[in-house]
Amino acid sequence: MRWGLTYRHSGPIFVWSSPVCLRGNARTPIPSFLAVMYLNRIAIALRHCGRIQAFNHGKAFHSQLIKLGIIADVFLSNNLISMYAETPRLINDAQKLFDEMPQRNIVTWTTMVSAYTKCGRGGEGLRMYRDMAEWGLERPNGFMYSAVLKACGAVGEVGLGREVHERVCGEGLEFDTVLMNAVLDMYVKCGRLGEAKRVFDGMLERNWMSWNVMISGCCKAGLMEEAVGLLRRMKEPNAASWNSVIAGFVSNGSRHALEFVRLMHREGFLLDCYTFPCALKTCGSLASGEQIHCNVVKTGFESDSFALSALVDMYANFNELNAAIKLFDQYSRCSGSINLALWNSMLSGCVINQHNRAALDLVSKVHCSGARMDCYTYSGALKACINLLNLRLGRQVHGLVVTAGYELDYVVGSILTDLYARVGNIKDALGLFHRLPVKDTVAWSGLIIGCAKMGLSWLAFQLFRDMVYLGVEVDHFVISYVLKVCSSLTSLGSGKQVHAFCVKSGYASEGVVVTSLIDM
Repeated sequence: MRWGLTYRHSGPIFVWSSPVCLRGNARTPIPSFLAVMYLNRIAIALRHCGRIQAFNHGKAFHSQLIKLGIIADVFLSNNLISMYAETPRLINDAQKLFDEMPQRNIVTWTTMVSAYTKCGRGGEGLRMYRDMAEWGLERPNGFMYSAVLKACGAVGEVGLGREVHERVCGEGLEFDTVLMNAVLDMYVKCGRLGEAKRVFDGMLERNWMSWNVMISGCCKAGLMEEAVGLLRRMKEPNAASWNSVIAGFVSNGSRHALEFVRLMHREGFLLDCYTFPCALKTCGSLASGEQIHCNVVKTGFESDSFALSALVDMYANFNELNAAIKLFDQYSRCSGSINLALWNSMLSGCVINQHNRAALDLVSKVHCSGARMDCYTYSGALKACINLLNLRLGRQVHGLVVTAGYELDYVVGSILTDLYARVGNIKDALGLFHRLPVKDTVAWSGLIIGCAKMGLSWLAFQLFRDMVYLGVEVDHFVISYVLKVCSSLTSLGSGKQVHAFCVKSGYASEGVVVTSLIDM
């Protein structure tokens, strides 16, 4: 008996038909070399569907495998899960298939842990690992440990990460450089640089990834001298090593970033799509940015998503919105689908330059296209609503935020709190503020300023005291409003305390603070 599957997509056409003997009507393949070959070909096709995002074809394969009665094959089911895991929107399909599998192996569990981590749900991936370990369903191996360590780093679960590290050493796997790099990366992402250094120093063999993880960790901690020292100690640093140091200087607001871009070029490394965005973020003038733009064009990176977004950001930040729009129009029309990073950069540029209606038009186009918006899109939309002081539009965006599950995201949630406080809706602002799991400076500042404007002086002052007590960064604009609050409360003693805080924080000479001090 012969049966076959035909798979077509926009690239090459695969037509596969292999003879497989079946027993009765059960459609159970007799083990044979041809059957194994056939299963391998299906697995290759499924992985290909995942790589090129051809999920409808993948689902068609899935249906056909069910009809043929071979879906129970663990090897095929693992490849199906891997295919679904290529996109966050199909993670539930992967979980459903996992739940329906009559048999699972360590590959199945590892694929699910990795899938959840990849789609930003590392906590659920760790839950699956704990279930597997507690019930003794499978013995973890190096691949599983690596997947779990990545999930621990993503959610900051250093306790479980340490436990896995101990198991790795206890099972004699510390000789596996790739696995030890995963341990190193977990400690760095959890902010435990001291423990990362101890692992790094104790590694029997290091590769370029080991060095780059440590360089990246030092950069994130602001230890730029140590990062540069590690770069110089490397026998063969690569472009990623240089880019990590340059990105570190950028995130720490240092002008040394451009200096290291020049050094990187002088050392013979080609500047790439990661180097140019860093250089554009630190260029001190429009002329310097235009020079970098010329180099981007010469090296053929102008159509690259990262470089293009950085160019739009650069022109917008220098108030050259027309140049930003020209670049955006040129490349957004060439692409058949929405490049969200580029659209977010254009959205941000419109908000910065007070073209708020244009910003909201962009958001509307992204929404109508069916593209999945992220926290940056929603943040830009909400900032436009704040600039317009338009609560009606803000509520509409808030509805989209809730639907997408971003309401308690610390960035989006903080801007929402700021929006409600700015328009005088203190009740909703406070309600959202108290529900936020992480409250940043934007949420605190927006609420304090909103309370001050609405005449809720005691509440504003109490929020300021809580903000200082919790160690949240306070800027000079908040201080100026708090000084006005002290003036309205006719509380000279409180005002003097705030004045002392100004001196201690280095804000005593700021214009808005000086004016508020004189008024008080």
